[in-house]
Amino acid sequence: MAGAASAIGVERLPMVDRSIEYHGGESFEASVTRFDVCSKSGCSSVRVTMDGGLFDYDVTAPVRGGKRRVRSTNDAVELWENGERMAVDDPERRQAVRDWAMQRVYFNFLPYRLNDPSVHKQDLGFESRDGRELQKVKVSFQSGSSTDADDEYLYWFDPDTARLELFAYSYESGEGGLRFRRLFNYRRVGGLLFYDQENWGVEGRDLSVDLLTPEYVQSELRLVSTVTLENISVEALP
Repeated sequence: MAGAASAIGVERLPMVDRSIEYHGGESFEASVTRFDVCSKSGCSSVRVTMDGGLFDYDVTAPVRGGKRRVRSTNDAVELWENGERMAVDDPERRQAVRDWAMQRVYFNFLPYRLNDPSVHKQDLGFESRDGRELQKVKVSFQSGSSTDADDEYLYWFDPDTARLELFAYSYESGEGGLRFRRLFNYRRVGGLLFYDQENWGVEGRDLSVDLLTPEYVQSELRLVSTVTLENISVEALP
């Protein structure tokens, strides 16, 4: 049974701190990680360089029968469509391109980034999922921190190890909807913990993550895709 929620989100929670440490801790902060993210839409090639507060995301993925490459750093955004360099001078367009790359990085590095300054967390206590008691945390984002800042997220952690087991989120882009992801096939490479994901979902406007009871997941959600990571390598920076 879920415990009482904190009325106001906080910047730090012990469970999230423990989970970040379990999944790789400081290794996230000084590494070059490469992998392919594969689902029914094809495979994206991702290279992530983290050096303290500096980041460099380089993502290439199939889009609309072609190929897009985005390089996003602290200071710049670069875009190529089918090998042709494209201008991204408009601020809204630049943010959208950043978000496109981030979407292909963020979900595969969870729970790292959950202590970013724009992230607010609520401890919702324990909830029974698949016969296990997991600690449930709700996350929201500071308005304006990204084009998806109004989305809400839920995370479920193993209370003993602090391993991330499940996560879910709402979204308003397109038709809107909910996504619920089960993590499996955990493996540790170069000190970082990676996983594959079953991606369950339902479409619709104004759907809240608070709807995602075990009963709702079973009756309303369908398996949208399976997301797998392949060809993973991690190089520690000196």
